[in-house]
Amino acid sequence: MNGQTTIGDFVGFWTVKGGETRWVNGVLPTAMREGLWLVVDEIDFAEPSILAVLTAVLEPHGRLLLKEKGNELVASHPSFRLFATANAVGAMSVYRHLYQGANLMNVLDRWRVYLMNYLLPEEEAEVLMRTLGAGFTRSMAQKLAAIAADCRAAFAREDLASAFSTRRLLDWADLMLRSGDPERAAGPAIYAKVSAEDAALIRSIIRHHIAFDE
Repeated sequence: MNGQTTIGDFVGFWTVKGGETRWVNGVLPTAMREGLWLVVDEIDFAEPSILAVLTAVLEPHGRLLLKEKGNELVASHPSFRLFATANAVGAMSVYRHLYQGANLMNVLDRWRVYLMNYLLPEEEAEVLMRTLGAGFTRSMAQKLAAIAADCRAAFAREDLASAFSTRRLLDWADLMLRSGDPERAAGPAIYAKVSAEDAALIRSIIRHHIAFDE
């Protein structure tokens, strides 16, 4: 969902092909009929019309009503499953200001909600090792994972205005591996993406773990 995903993309639409008017199923009825698992990424960016369609589908023995196709009913295959991901939904709504365009959701009672935290430092260090290969030492991977954990703790205390994602950590580590200079790599990977105040705090956290030559 990106704010431009239409109800037609999701449910289906009529189109003209070869001089004939044909119905094209969207991802939802296709998954329901074929017993597929459908993952709706960034569901809190979905248009209200899409969330309204999901309301009936998420009921026990839910069905999809295709109003555009003469009120045809689509029943769920026993293997059909519907999942969704969101950054700013439910208990995470305190961070909604970080995700411009995210919508509050009024259908949470129809979902089971699992809060997924960041990886533990030892797990994130392993991700760095596996992603970047033998050229990245375990000692450095552990230091970077500890830096990320300290930055997230600062964010939770509201000392930092932005979180520190695993994506950002991997980008920094990749540039570091190429340049051989953690501070130089932190410029485009970290400091340029945050305020001057946040950059100063993150720099101090980095220097607590990694010694730089002045």
